Amino acid sequence: MRPEGPGADRPTVAILIVEDNEVNAMILRSMLRKRGYDPVVAVDGVEGVTLSDRHHPRLILMDLQMPRLDGFAAAAEIRRKGGGASPTIVAVTANAGIEVRDACEAAGFAGVLSKPIDYDDLIATVRRLLAD
Repeated sequence: MRPEGPGADRPTVAILIVEDNEVNAMILRSMLRKRGYDPVVAVDGVEGVTLSDRHHPRLILMDLQMPRLDGFAAAAEIRRKGGGASPTIVAVTANAGIEVRDACEAAGFAGVLSKPIDYDDLIATVRRLLAD
C-alpha cells in the first residue's frame, strides 16, 4: 500500500512497532495505516530484534518498558546486529520526563514520542525521519 496525501508518490517503507501492550500497538498501527503505511508489530523486545532481522525496517517505534527485553536493550541488540545499516529508532513511552529523554538521547534514539500518542506528532515524526 502506498501513502496517501502529500508525499503519496513515495513508496511505502518498512516500519516496525515494538510494543507489548496490545491496545497501544493497535492504536499505533491504526494511525500509521490511516496514512498508508503497513507496519509490522512485535509484542516485546525479543520479538522486535527477530522481526528487525527479518524485515530490515527503516524506522522502529520502540516501547521502553517491556518484559523479557526492554526497549533500551532491544535497540542496542538491533544496532549491534545491524552494524552500519541500523534502522532509525524512536522511543515510545508513557514516562517521557527529562531524565528518560536524556537517557534515550544517550542511547542513540532519534526521538521520543509520549503516550498517549498524538496522531499529528506521530505522523510528523515518521515523515521527518523517513524523508529521503
